Amino acid sequence: MPNHNLTNRPEVAKIKPTPGKTTMYSDFTIKADPDARGIRLAVGATTKTWILSKRIDGKVRSITLGHWPDLPTVFAARDKAKEKMAEMTTRTDAASTGIHTLGDALESHIKRSNASERTKSEYRAQVRNNMADLFRMKIEDITLDHLEEVVMRHKGTATRKHLAQIIRTSFKRAAAVRRCFNVANDLKVDTKTYQPDNSVKFDPDEKWPALDLIEAKRTYNQIIAAAFELMLFTGLRAGNVITLRWEDIDLEAGKLRVARLKNGRLGVFPLADRAIALLKALPQHSEWVFPQHDPAKHIYHPERLSNGKDILRPHDCRRLFTTAARRADLPAYIIDQLRGDVEKGVQGIYDQGSASHRHANAIANQIEMDCGAVPCSNVVQLGSRR
Repeated sequence: MPNHNLTNRPEVAKIKPTPGKTTMYSDFTIKADPDARGIRLAVGATTKTWILSKRIDGKVRSITLGHWPDLPTVFAARDKAKEKMAEMTTRTDAASTGIHTLGDALESHIKRSNASERTKSEYRAQVRNNMADLFRMKIEDITLDHLEEVVMRHKGTATRKHLAQIIRTSFKRAAAVRRCFNVANDLKVDTKTYQPDNSVKFDPDEKWPALDLIEAKRTYNQIIAAAFELMLFTGLRAGNVITLRWEDIDLEAGKLRVARLKNGRLGVFPLADRAIALLKALPQHSEWVFPQHDPAKHIYHPERLSNGKDILRPHDCRRLFTTAARRADLPAYIIDQLRGDVEKGVQGIYDQGSASHRHANAIANQIEMDCGAVPCSNVVQLGSRR
């Protein structure tokens, strides 16, 4: 093994590759330094790599420390070797933890997560479609620039936030297990350029096309139409509606139960007469309220209803439900309860459920009025009560 001065960057730069083979160089001038023992410079055709040879658990292992000129001298390689050995001693290195890449960190998080299989599948799909190269990188090679480049190349704010969330979750797991610096702590999502659009795709001051779109859908897909109608008359998110089981519905009491809302809480909601009639009319040949053709599975997240002019998206139903509740002059705390939101203030902590069947019917009547589905005499009658 040839000897060379590896303590000086210009001297290391002078080392030329030997065509056709890799040559290992050492520096005997620092042999008195115990932390530098076993460090060699492997010079190949195009790269120079610092290698540490060390006996670990009775076996000699070769550990890659890094490349020149990132590690310019043997002293820099020695400091990296000390970090590596500390990791191996505490079993926080890649080999001991099994977390080599950011993808490994995400899978480690998923294995111990209580999230639904649908959420886990969405995480993997986002990585596969938008961040595959990043999640194949070794943890120690990832910089903040890498993270920002991946997130900011997407225009949609919602997508940016979702990607950033997955990255932060993965790095948090890597930092906890590997005891490494969490690069994602400083990851920011630019929301100034792209603001989310929270408006419906029609004029809400005119007749709402929601019920017309639902009825048009019902002619060839009763299940999807019913899912949209239930979203509209309960204000529930699509994810909660499509995963409803019949055991969650009490048609006699006129109530619906959601085991886990977005805020993590259990929700029990009174149903309007129209929603009860809708559910009673559905077939019950599956445990799911909204099954696929394969009754063992529930439907996927519905996309939208459209007639070529008007569009109704799943979350628009929640927007219209809230708008109708306000137009019906319901108190804010009742609307919060019916939406499944966390109520603000001390009273909300003690309230055992003020929202009732009457409130649900008031919103349903308002929705029907705004959709033009109530006879004029009823509109006059309802309007006279306000």
